[in-house]
Amino acid sequence: MTPAQLAAGYAWCYERLFSHASIWRRRPDDWRAVAPYLAMSYLYKRSNWLWPLLIRHRLVSTMWRPLVELTRKRHLRFRTRLERQHQLDAAADERRIALSVLSAGV
Repeated sequence: MTPAQLAAGYAWCYERLFSHASIWRRRPDDWRAVAPYLAMSYLYKRSNWLWPLLIRHRLVSTMWRPLVELTRKRHLRFRTRLERQHQLDAAADERRIALSVLSAGV
């Protein structure tokens, strides 16, 4: 494989993986996560032409930080819901055990 073939293959894969349709197919099931996911996907994967401009004008943080913060907060809420559900499940298991009748096996 020549370097030109490798570069062409990479470009083809990149376009295919990060096409509008592929990005849309990989969107989260939770509707609240779709907007941050699309914003990050488009800024990160579809805007290669934009990065040199953002870097040159020191705007990377201005563009990126709100998206990262939104994603972080969403993740923390998700983890809190998981922990709450785990606690509810554990409490329900304890109630079931306490209410079960133990026999001597006779």
